[in-house]
Amino acid sequence: MYLMLLRSLITGAALAVLASAPASASTVLAPLKPCYVAAQEEQREYVSVSVLAGGFTPFSTVDIFLDNIQQPEATAAFDGSLTGMVQAPFPQTDQREFTLRLTQRDNPANAVSATSKVTRLAVEQVPAKASTNERVRFKGRGFTAATAIYAHYVFAGKSVRTLRLGLPNGDCGLFSIKRKQFPFAKSPRVGVWTIQFDQEQRYNPTAAVRVPLTIKVKKTIRPRRAR
Repeated sequence: MYLMLLRSLITGAALAVLASAPASASTVLAPLKPCYVAAQEEQREYVSVSVLAGGFTPFSTVDIFLDNIQQPEATAAFDGSLTGMVQAPFPQTDQREFTLRLTQRDNPANAVSATSKVTRLAVEQVPAKASTNERVRFKGRGFTAATAIYAHYVFAGKSVRTLRLGLPNGDCGLFSIKRKQFPFAKSPRVGVWTIQFDQEQRYNPTAAVRVPLTIKVKKTIRPRRAR
């Protein structure tokens, strides 16, 4: 199954100092998102990192760790702040927690950390093979926007029908719904269909977060009746 994320989620530089923030008396890490999305190893959402002013010694080197795996180092700004991005880890399971930790190199006691979750962007049909009128279960994860999930039925590059599946559940945008594979047609056209799952009301082949599921509809050959 080929999974996609909007390019803006997967392009960017390594962690770097970008801007300063309001003054603070101690090292404070801005809250992370509740859940981040990873489509493939090379397609992972970036974690926004922001340490308030006064957190680190000005111009000191800061070591960045994700689950104790060191990332590219950064340098604190003139006021001790640090802002940038680092890619979320790729989960070997469907979903897991991860920890982001920042430590001042010449003063390891000056450190701050936070925990969040990362999930794979995925949709599956159970059972994987079914007749067009058979009830199947569509299950997915990674739809983290606070809007409904839609299934767009596409044939020969054109949208035929869009169905609303409902709102995602939990921090990592899970859904599970049982319905006919083709609820709007008893005999859909023979050929290759694509069901695109996303969170846009109208079909958009370049939707920010989308998962295409390929369905091959074959011609049903009915046995002839004996005369």
